[in-house]
Amino acid sequence: MDFDRLKVSCFDLIFIVGISLLASLMASVTVIWPLLFLPILTVHSWLFGYEHLWATFTKLLVHPDDRKRYGSLIYFVPPLVLLGLFSLGQTFGLKGIYVIYFFGQFFHTVRQSWGLAQAYRRQVGGLDWDPPFLSEVTLWSVPIWGLLHRCAQSPDEFLFQEFWLPPIPQMIVIIACFVSCSLWLYWFYTRFVAYLRGELAVGHSLFMVSHLLVFLGGYILIEEICSGWLLVNIWHNVQYIAFVWIYNRNRFVSGLDSKSRVMSWISQRGAKNTISYFLVTLTFALPLYYLLPELGFKLDSILKSTAVPTAVLLAMTLTFHHYIADGMIWKLKNNREIKDKVFLKY
Repeated sequence: MDFDRLKVSCFDLIFIVGISLLASLMASVTVIWPLLFLPILTVHSWLFGYEHLWATFTKLLVHPDDRKRYGSLIYFVPPLVLLGLFSLGQTFGLKGIYVIYFFGQFFHTVRQSWGLAQAYRRQVGGLDWDPPFLSEVTLWSVPIWGLLHRCAQSPDEFLFQEFWLPPIPQMIVIIACFVSCSLWLYWFYTRFVAYLRGELAVGHSLFMVSHLLVFLGGYILIEEICSGWLLVNIWHNVQYIAFVWIYNRNRFVSGLDSKSRVMSWISQRGAKNTISYFLVTLTFALPLYYLLPELGFKLDSILKSTAVPTAVLLAMTLTFHHYIADGMIWKLKNNREIKDKVFLKY
């Protein structure tokens, strides 16, 4: 029996189970008491939303080697994204911005989930009996089923704005449900067999189950689209914040780096350094919550007329820039300083 595969650390339990419970609790509050959706959304934005965006910049900006490597992502991509969103807003208005955000957020969250699942797979040296392609199809199946379900619902409002999703026949949703349920039943069967052989990778399996439950709840079981979106968004954002923190812990595990003294110091082990890390990143992230709307209001007063509020354009520019950057900066070929097996090691 492979006892290493059966082990799961305290960090893994917090990262997988704890974050899932936090997201479920916050989203459940908005389901039970809909009037609390805006306060919960505000708290989420303060503590996790912009903090999660800022976490990307700890990989892009704080180290000179990263600034050199990702210069195009820093200097050229943001204005191009802003121009693209501005053109979209002029053509389709605020509805167009929110539609592309909904689909972009869907793809981004599922892709991050697959990346984390692969990290847990590498932690145990791979799973020879579990084909990665089948695992990826299984992981994607429930979000796709959920997205089709949302399209079949034809919601006309999202985050207090006029909204649209392409209408989907209910029969397609039923087919997607059947395919997804079949894939996941087979997945559970393979885990049961692996357990009998003593080869069950608990960390990887727990993460896959959390993915299943969060997307099942966020896109299917929760009827209200905003509360479902909130569940997935909190889960994704808090995971990303924790992931980047662990990445920085492992990146600077050898000690202080003269090229990035502050980040390397707050990334060291110890309660004082951990508290400092989150206070520093939160300090940089929170002003965005206040400055973006203020800047947007001032620009709107200058421009006099606009199809989309400038504050929304700026916030969405940061969001989509994060989506693009995230798809590049965390590729293993760009992170040779961290060994694959310790990428998520506490």
